[in-house]
Amino acid sequence: MATGIETERKFALAKGQSLPSLNAIAIEGAREQRELISIYYDTPDYRLNAAQQVIRRRSGGPDAGWQAKLPTDNPDERIEVQLPPGGERLPRELRDLVAASVGERPLLPVAELRTHRSLRELRDETGKVLAEVCEDRVSATVAGQTQEWTEAEVELVGGDRRLLDAIEAEYHAAGVWRSPSRSKLAQALAEQVARLEESAANPPAAQVVRNYLGIQIGILQALELKVLRNDFDAVHRCRVATRKLRCTLRTFDPAFRPSSVRALREELRWHAEQLGAPRDAEVLKQRLTATLAELPAEVAAEVGEEIRAHLAAQHAAAHDALVTSMCTDRYRRLQLGLEQLLADLPLDRMAAEPATVVLPKMFAKAVHRAESAAVRAEARPSDLTRWHELRKAAKAARYGAEALQAVLGSAVASQVDAWSQVTTALGDLQDAVIAAQVIADLAFEAVEQGRSRAPFDELRSKQDLRLREALTRGRAAVAVALAS
Repeated sequence: MATGIETERKFALAKGQSLPSLNAIAIEGAREQRELISIYYDTPDYRLNAAQQVIRRRSGGPDAGWQAKLPTDNPDERIEVQLPPGGERLPRELRDLVAASVGERPLLPVAELRTHRSLRELRDETGKVLAEVCEDRVSATVAGQTQEWTEAEVELVGGDRRLLDAIEAEYHAAGVWRSPSRSKLAQALAEQVARLEESAANPPAAQVVRNYLGIQIGILQALELKVLRNDFDAVHRCRVATRKLRCTLRTFDPAFRPSSVRALREELRWHAEQLGAPRDAEVLKQRLTATLAELPAEVAAEVGEEIRAHLAAQHAAAHDALVTSMCTDRYRRLQLGLEQLLADLPLDRMAAEPATVVLPKMFAKAVHRAESAAVRAEARPSDLTRWHELRKAAKAARYGAEALQAVLGSAVASQVDAWSQVTTALGDLQDAVIAAQVIADLAFEAVEQGRSRAPFDELRSKQDLRLREALTRGRAAVAVALAS
């Protein structure tokens, strides 16, 4: 990673206007023509642009590769960080540089700038390069809209600020003035930023769905390294974010073009499974450790170490498998697909309508699916798979209500809480089912080895009690949620 200080000034050029000669100041070299393509990254609400920070991937010219530009106290200077070309995903090192600005918001491509650059060097009598003068014809594409303009840049190489002042004086004399935009990206995004601010009071459905998806994608991006390191709570939070993405894409599916997100939902399911295995092992360890503490000390001592060792090995193997999956091309394509989803949502025309009109109807269908799942579960309450299906439907209702809070506020807050109670209770039920199965497997191994299964039976009875308690709470919570 190369780091340096870039010192330059930007000047606006009217249509047909050219830069004056600078031969009175320095020796102008021959013109060099370059074609540059730059993909700029920012958050959905353009936080980097507001902070005067730039991240881009450039092709063409000697500085091709990944770049970050960060402001300093001097308006003419920026810190420039460069990484060589390689890979389509934003390098983690550049995200770390702007972490204070973006937090857990996602970074995605927000603009493509194609620049025809006419460059010439300014030299002194000894041949030393003092500065580079560029005339840029820019074509910027943002949210499907294209705009064009011409500007100039003067970047110091071996000269000093007195040279910049002298050049600016020559330009002023010829009617060429400083650009009112601090960067090409700021100029490209100006209209989009204004539109975002105008729609804040009554956002369209597309904006609400995009914002909620963006929160989840940002968590996956921001916690990626922590997941690989198995930092506390990182796997759990990413698993939840992945579930929210899948549920949101299903609940609000009518807002998207038919079948446009089906493949992405399947890939999210795959990643959720990879995240789920180590998380389940974590939960089991916590659950069974707590249960062991309720048993007589001699019973807990007899099987406690065996259970903890079994679950530790299970967790280690699951996390190793997760790390392996995150090093695959499949995972890379998933992350790029999520970036592209935010950059260019494949939306139906109805998504342009007010969110308060369109989205509640879709949410109502998610609640209806949960209600139907509840009816099936109550019809055969001993079938625990039906309660698991209800739990998944309840999650979709919960996350749909969360997404609607951005526009409906307190009107759906009670539903978020009610469906959260359902998913928590039925989650406890599912954990008890899995714990009971693990205990049964360990008991079978003990018998095979000629040992007593009695300690495991005591553990199993505790889980059965928790299962019944969770089911009772879940049934009551479902009734409350459906009545809210």
